[in-house]
Amino acid sequence: MKVSDSVVDPRYRTGAFVASQATVAVAAEFCLGGFLPSEPLIVRLARATSMFLVLLVVQRFSVVALPYYRSHRVRDVWSVVWVHLLMILSIGIVAACKVLALGLISYGEVSKLWPGLSEEALSFSLPYTTSVLIVQSILGLQFGLVTTLLSSIVFSVYSPTPVATLSLTLVTSLVGCLSFMRVRSRSAYLKAALNIGLIAVPLAIASIFLQPVINPVDGASRILGCLVGGCLSAFIAVGVTPIVEYLGGYASDMRLIEMATLDHALLKELSIQAPGTWNHSMVMGMMVESAADAIKANPVVCRVGAYFHDVGKTKKPLYFVENQAPGENRHDKLSSSMSALIIRSHVKDGVELARKHKLPEVIEDLIPQHHGTSVIEYFLEKARKEVEEAGEDPETVDVSLYSYPGPKPQTREAGLLMLADGIEAAARTLNDPTGDRIQGMVQKMINKVFSSGQLNECELTLRDLHLIAKCFTRVLTGIYHQRIAYAEPADKGHEQDDATRVETPEDSAGRTEPHRKVRAEEDLKRLGLE
Repeated sequence: MKVSDSVVDPRYRTGAFVASQATVAVAAEFCLGGFLPSEPLIVRLARATSMFLVLLVVQRFSVVALPYYRSHRVRDVWSVVWVHLLMILSIGIVAACKVLALGLISYGEVSKLWPGLSEEALSFSLPYTTSVLIVQSILGLQFGLVTTLLSSIVFSVYSPTPVATLSLTLVTSLVGCLSFMRVRSRSAYLKAALNIGLIAVPLAIASIFLQPVINPVDGASRILGCLVGGCLSAFIAVGVTPIVEYLGGYASDMRLIEMATLDHALLKELSIQAPGTWNHSMVMGMMVESAADAIKANPVVCRVGAYFHDVGKTKKPLYFVENQAPGENRHDKLSSSMSALIIRSHVKDGVELARKHKLPEVIEDLIPQHHGTSVIEYFLEKARKEVEEAGEDPETVDVSLYSYPGPKPQTREAGLLMLADGIEAAARTLNDPTGDRIQGMVQKMINKVFSSGQLNECELTLRDLHLIAKCFTRVLTGIYHQRIAYAEPADKGHEQDDATRVETPEDSAGRTEPHRKVRAEEDLKRLGLE
């Protein structure tokens, strides 16, 4: 078990949360309290204490309502701490922008360039949604929602116009979260900036009627300031997000998409050393991406996870059936336990390669989880037969030697990968891959994994499994459907073109039709389908 997957003592977890919330309250009072009218120290302490209690209640509500906040894993605890750290960063950025805004107002008054410009006008240009955009792109919607609540409370309390600031921060932050539901390109930041700016325009127009403007410059500044605020928030977020990803070990969709371009060193090595595994991974990528869209999981995590899930096979590629030449099987010369050890080792090797190449944790976790604690049934049954033939009890075979180390899939994405891995391999063994046969095979494999208990620790529902089966069947039918068998040319003296050549009962590897059927039956037994 990795450190990030270990459990934190509840006392330390609570202490970390309380300390981070107290730091946010102190930072807000120190950075933003100075912009309010001068008040006695006791009043400022009372305000900071009230802010701390509000943050504490919001945190407690999040722990009860949201599963990631409720988790005691080190990773999730650190995610909550990162929310508060980014809140502190956002407070500092807004305070710096307020200083700049006040300087512009003073300069406009002295130089007579824009006299009468109010502080209210420039408040619409402040980047209130910076922390929300960063948290949403890295940690997801639940954390983005909590950050929205925290930002709205903090910035409204420390604003000369709390009602207007509350509505502005709340509305723009929620729109920013919705705009960042899927960050697939750099243009997503521009889209978020425009959405934030446009949704703030009606609020700016309303403020003109609630607080009459001094002159036309003041009114125009409020409307233009909306677009400035949205752009500032997005531009700061696009610069800070990679830093937070690196320091916290997170991966946004943008970073994962960059890894999925097939230019990664691990994927290049996989395509050269284990071309059969590479092809298997590519097909799996199509399968899991389609199914993830259907069940509302993260399709980018699924697709990239499919590309990297078997990178450990590059260490010993020829011991895996998809990379073996016809008629060659290195396991024929090995004992069953040694074969199982080699097969299991690709998980350990994959994790080592993932850490060596600094893959994101979300992808590294999928490498051991996509096999869970399942049993390598082919070699287990082979070992039991050998023991039985030697006159001993086959139940004496140690099953742990033929089981993957786990853990079981912990997320829906990992569960999807486990299902796709076995189903894609089984699809290659079908002699007559009609739609009905593929559908039956998919359903049989899903039922087998479900009944084995491997999906007990992820959040896949029966409805999800039904949608997954439909998506897998559709993708595999499109890939492995039957082709039209063209008649051979009458003149066999000429060389046939590869594009129209018909496979004869004896193929290029010298295997006859019965031999291919025997090989297919062996593959089905290895997968546990017969």
